[in-house]
Amino acid sequence: MSPTPDYDYHDAIERLLGCAVLFHGAETLADLADIDIATLLEQSGLGDAAGNLEFIAAADALRAEIQIGREFASVLEGMDERRRTIARRRTFAREPAKLADLGDRFGVSRERVRQLEVRLRWEVEKAASETVGRAAAWLEKAVGVAARPEKFEKILGLLVGDAPPGWRTAVEVAIMNAGGYEHLDGVVGTEVFRVLIQRAQSLAPGFANDAGVIDEDALRERIGAVGVPEWDALAHNAGLVRVMGRLVLRDTRRARVYLALREIGESSRRDLIARAAGLNDNSSLSSLLSSDPLFARFTKDKWGLSEWTDDPYEGVVDAIMKRIEEGGGETSVTSLVEDIPARFEVLPATVRNYLGTRKFEVDGDVVRMVAAPVAPVRDIGEARDVVWAADGTPVLRFLVGIHHLKGNSQKVSVAVAQHLGVGLDGSVKIPFRHPRGVDAASVIWRSYDPNGPEMGRLREALLECGLQPGEEAFVLLRPDGLRLLDDGSGLSAEKPGV
Repeated sequence: MSPTPDYDYHDAIERLLGCAVLFHGAETLADLADIDIATLLEQSGLGDAAGNLEFIAAADALRAEIQIGREFASVLEGMDERRRTIARRRTFAREPAKLADLGDRFGVSRERVRQLEVRLRWEVEKAASETVGRAAAWLEKAVGVAARPEKFEKILGLLVGDAPPGWRTAVEVAIMNAGGYEHLDGVVGTEVFRVLIQRAQSLAPGFANDAGVIDEDALRERIGAVGVPEWDALAHNAGLVRVMGRLVLRDTRRARVYLALREIGESSRRDLIARAAGLNDNSSLSSLLSSDPLFARFTKDKWGLSEWTDDPYEGVVDAIMKRIEEGGGETSVTSLVEDIPARFEVLPATVRNYLGTRKFEVDGDVVRMVAAPVAPVRDIGEARDVVWAADGTPVLRFLVGIHHLKGNSQKVSVAVAQHLGVGLDGSVKIPFRHPRGVDAASVIWRSYDPNGPEMGRLREALLECGLQPGEEAFVLLRPDGLRLLDDGSGLSAEKPGV
């Protein structure tokens, strides 16, 4: 059967009941309890049209049998004029009047108004709590912990449609209060929903990467919001933003460029990145791409994510190695210094620095690759970046810079890398014993890096300990776990016992 777009509510019901009889042998309404509604929709041909068939008409007809609005209003109408005014303008108002304003109107003190309101609440609770509670329970079943305002108002209107016009708002407020519903930004939610908003707001940073992009599934599971309706409204009320289909802490150029590169999936030109990121003004994009450690430059005019490579200019090294391979195992230094700088927009000195590393062997104007680079063992007692704890444990000492807090690495001596078990072209991740719960540090030593080994992923630990640019950092160097010391007191420039 093909769905007909002109079905109204009554046509749809007749069609469903007919299919229940023909396909399932149903004889009474009770038999419908044993039939899967999804199967019945498919058999009746209403599956595609189901979303357009609302039950509001049926509910509107049923409303005549629901007297919640009238029952509640009758309680208020039976009170004296002052308490009726307090009920309408304060106790059950969307924007409650102040006690002092009502006192001025009645010619009594604000304390007297408060007493009248206490009496009013007691009488309403005594006479109408069952009615209001029943309505709140129905409302919660119909809309759950949250709903769009238009849906919420429609369902609420069905429950209180019989109320006299002058008391309708009061009835609505009473039911909302009983159910714990409040109007938020773009949604109406209960206390449960508001707690989820607070949890999302406080926990979201822990589920965001360096670009501020959030792992939504993990966040929802952590705060207990899997399956909770109106997730986007929840996230919005928690101050989170959706950018390019992903949830982020803030709508920043950094986040947009990160997401654009993720979408492109490979290194790309600045203009294409700007277009994918939705950035109209890309005048400062080169500066962002060149200065932010989240991004890396791969060629003269292409950028990508730094996680796609271990070195922002690894392309330079790859180009040198390719030229050597194409030359049958060797090539000319002069040709490399002349050709590569123009291709990668680097200085000739940069190329020479790479050629001077342990990755390559230079003989006059000829350069070859070293198959298995080696480095002599260095005595950590002679390392310039090391001081000593009282028990003889070496401690890395360095000055914190802005670049560290942006995520850049700290260059360390060869002796430090070797002490931590890292050799040429090796790497290791070492957790922090203090502060706990931060990123593990990474120690990497590339044979082609002219600056030697480096310790990365220090940013979170430095921030956790409150270290600022210009302050000294001291890292206790134990291969089984690093400790960022609170201060350098008690440390010595000489190894104890020497």
